Amino acid sequence: MERISADINEISNLNLSFNTEYELVIEVNGIEYYLMVYLKELNNKFLILSNGAVDPKKKTPPVYMRSSWVNQIEASCIYIDDPTLHSTDMRLGWGQGNRENFALENISVILKRLLECFNVQYNNIYFYGSSAGGFMSLYYSILFPGTTAIVNNPQTKVLNYIPSYVKKMLKNSYGINEINNVDEELIYRLDINEAIKKYNVIPNKVYYLQNSLCENDINQHLNPFLNDLEKDNIEMTGLNIISYFKESLGHNPLPQRITLQYIHLILQNELDMNL
Repeated sequence: MERISADINEISNLNLSFNTEYELVIEVNGIEYYLMVYLKELNNKFLILSNGAVDPKKKTPPVYMRSSWVNQIEASCIYIDDPTLHSTDMRLGWGQGNRENFALENISVILKRLLECFNVQYNNIYFYGSSAGGFMSLYYSILFPGTTAIVNNPQTKVLNYIPSYVKKMLKNSYGINEINNVDEELIYRLDINEAIKKYNVIPNKVYYLQNSLCENDINQHLNPFLNDLEKDNIEMTGLNIISYFKESLGHNPLPQRITLQYIHLILQNELDMNL
């Protein structure tokens, strides 16, 4: 894999070839953000993938989860590393970065500059992730109006997830020791419903794959997400909830074979059920 380092203002000068793995190290406000890019010549669609939980004992950042799938995906691919995990022993960062640099926003600027180079239309951009990667993919679908999110067992409200992981992230990113002490001004970074209101954008299309036998996901993430949409009178007509029932999988994502089948059906508009 060829590594290319650049400042964000130099992105338009990058010369990337097709069918080649590139690791881009892009600097924004003195922080390095890592992406893996693989362009495919005969396809005008982009699938942008975010990481779920990372095991620091097995892999140190940058991490490009599911990058081994690149040749099986019928689209150009961009894999996003979460800078929140760098120089830590954390497994989950939810793209938070720190107070001064909200990583999801900074990465979205990088992606916009990069995608402009390829003249890709937003309706041909798809974000995929599971768990924390699902949260980040939902968030990107807000930051990129008109795109599609494909998420599997995502968090929608980070503060509702397993307290030990959440506390570690809050301490690392924001110097906050207790979940109940999160500043009100930070909530939009941690809650999909609040992000929708903050940016005044309703995601265009979301394919929300959920194991209905994972009670914590249902009770702490899916149901609160839907309840808040109803409470705030947000009509999310592009939301497609696809339930499956597999107790042994729990919170784990669907197997690779099935995940790729869903991705390809969606890329080909064969699951388009928008009203």
